[in-house]
Amino acid sequence: MNERLRILELIEEGEINVEEGARQLEALAGEAETPDTPAPRPRLARWLWQAALWIGIAMIAWGGLLLARAYAGEATTGRAIWGWLLFALGLMWVALGWWLQRARWFSLRVQQAGGPNISFALPLPLGPVAWGLRIARPFVPQLRETGVDELILAMREELRDGRSFAVEVDEGEDGEQVQVYFG
Repeated sequence: MNERLRILELIEEGEINVEEGARQLEALAGEAETPDTPAPRPRLARWLWQAALWIGIAMIAWGGLLLARAYAGEATTGRAIWGWLLFALGLMWVALGWWLQRARWFSLRVQQAGGPNISFALPLPLGPVAWGLRIARPFVPQLRETGVDELILAMREELRDGRSFAVEVDEGEDGEQVQVYFG
């Protein structure tokens, strides 16, 4: 574990580039880890994309019904406008559901021995995160000399190849356990 932290510190200090750091981390991992095993997706991910999809389908159906009545001459022009609006919003909700189903999720789980357990998950598009860090770099002194945006983009490429990224820290029997998953 200390060797991994040393490699990450070397990347942060700029002594080695991100590609070399990734190669060293892969060599360090060796055959002990199987990259083909996917990281566990949070239950929230499945529930959320299905809810967005079904809300979108319901809005499309409702908008279609209003449009059918408007064009059949049974309703006013206002219903046609509302029908198109609901239809368009429904398409956006279906697209959101599709994106959430395919998105890479960031999941953080902290288990404390004597305190509350924390679990947090959200879809995290790594490209816009790296872009935001590049924009924030001139304004945040701690980011000026780091290559954290390149590290995030390298992580995105690994995720695109179907490999998950997991970090687990265990502080002994009575300590905290922290698990971070990208996948």
